[in-house]
Amino acid sequence: MTKKQPHLHREANLIQMLDPLSSDWNKALPAPDQSATPELVAAADFSQLNTLFENFLEVMGIPIALLDLQGKVLASSRWQRACMQFHRQAPSTLSRCLESDKDLALQLEQGKNYSTYRCRNGLIDCATPILLEGLHIANLFIGQFFTSEPDLDFFTQQAEQAGFNKQDYLSAIREVPIVDEAKLPAMLNMLSTLALQISQLSLLNSRYQHSLMHTEKLVAQRTLELTMQNEILGQISEGAKLSSVLHHLVLQVEQLHPGTICSILLLDADGQTLRHGAAPSLPDAYNQAIDGVQLGLGVGSCGTAAFSGDTVIVSDIQSHPYWQPFLALAQLAGVKACWSEPVKNAEGKVLGTFAIYHREPAEPSEELLDKIKTYSKLAELAISRSLNSQQIRRLAFYDSLTGLANRRLLEEHLLQAIAASQRSQKFAGLMFIDLDNFKPVNDLFGHKVGDSLLVEVASRLQQSIRSADTVARFGGDEFVVLIREIDADESKARTQLELLANKIQQRLQHPYPLPKARMHQCSSSIGLVLFKGETSSDELLRQADSAMYAAKKEQRQTSWFNQKPEH
Repeated sequence: MTKKQPHLHREANLIQMLDPLSSDWNKALPAPDQSATPELVAAADFSQLNTLFENFLEVMGIPIALLDLQGKVLASSRWQRACMQFHRQAPSTLSRCLESDKDLALQLEQGKNYSTYRCRNGLIDCATPILLEGLHIANLFIGQFFTSEPDLDFFTQQAEQAGFNKQDYLSAIREVPIVDEAKLPAMLNMLSTLALQISQLSLLNSRYQHSLMHTEKLVAQRTLELTMQNEILGQISEGAKLSSVLHHLVLQVEQLHPGTICSILLLDADGQTLRHGAAPSLPDAYNQAIDGVQLGLGVGSCGTAAFSGDTVIVSDIQSHPYWQPFLALAQLAGVKACWSEPVKNAEGKVLGTFAIYHREPAEPSEELLDKIKTYSKLAELAISRSLNSQQIRRLAFYDSLTGLANRRLLEEHLLQAIAASQRSQKFAGLMFIDLDNFKPVNDLFGHKVGDSLLVEVASRLQQSIRSADTVARFGGDEFVVLIREIDADESKARTQLELLANKIQQRLQHPYPLPKARMHQCSSSIGLVLFKGETSSDELLRQADSAMYAAKKEQRQTSWFNQKPEH
């Protein structure tokens, strides 16, 4: 095995200098086996081997190279000058190099674990296959050495035949090390073991990074979804026009899922037809034609979904019977698939449809179907806002996952508690609760399991307080508990608040069931604040938050008072 001019300073150069060897090796190799090995090779980072191989060369004087089955150099040291500057340069000696390469390649292809051969140009090479996860992914070569004193007459004659400068060539030959043949198997075994271990670690790291990137992508996607939902919920709670909310929702969903086209149709007051709601990415002519379509079985995707109350998946509009009367419209819009989800209120009444179109035939994943249901629910909330003001208040003031009060309702209740404590001269308390080890649940089991755990946390918190008190989800795995009118005596109020905090911590620490019969414990850090009299809700939340972080610094389940309350 061999290469071009040696470059010493960069690993990239070590690879580049073996490019001629890659070309030569490809000429010698039989047709490569196109198996799963390219995927494994692509997943692993072999760059660390360059330094290992170069260090081995410096100590032993023996070059090393790792080549995949297609002849690509994965890692290497410099190669012997006799080979690079002489044997690979003259046509006669190059042809003998290629013949030797072919001999070695065939030996490895035949499944030999260890092969040694004497190059037809007089040097000796060794090779062994590298197996990763049971697959032959590469070959490790050590080469251009002697096992005994070289026959200088042979190399002198070879220099004359090839037209080499005899003095320079013999000098290069003298640089080639002499290796005890008995030590070759151990040497090759050591190098292949190191190469394999580094490759395995690299592969594991690559897969971990890939998994991490995938998780980060899911988190980013989830964050965008939550941001979108919060924006939509904000618009609804602020009383924005229904057409504006639906238009914004459709655009947001299309942004979250590139390549999709979204449409919302609304059930008309007659209960028999669907009216245009929002579909900014569909042609106006299509929207006008669909406006007023009748509900009925087989009336496209949306007419059928609204009529049946069930999800309708049409993966290929051209061939599906529901769409035969509307093929011209589908061609006008340039759509070839349509999945429609009925928008239903809490009583199961259909309010409209939420549809996703595709430019090509397509089937939705279970995950996407779940998300479509979520988007449909957002549409339902927006639609119901114009029909039911109580629904809007529930949406604006309560957390959609846990059913707890959200920040807005918490602030309202906090202002009421401040005023009540002023009148009664009784202390009230605020707890800021943070789960200490919630993140591993999301990382290991996914957000659905994490959401289920948060719902259980919310339930345990609700069971720990009086009906007059308030539990709010502040965000993520943070919760706030507002305890109204505890006691007029500060010391007693403080003690009661601490006892309640301890009770909550014990209840939250009880194991939570997870998939596959696993259990998880969540400890908590709690910041406590007593208050009475004039203060602001923002200041109380700031103090409670600060106390929570002080408790968290203790690195154990605890609660912490921020400061003495105002009188």
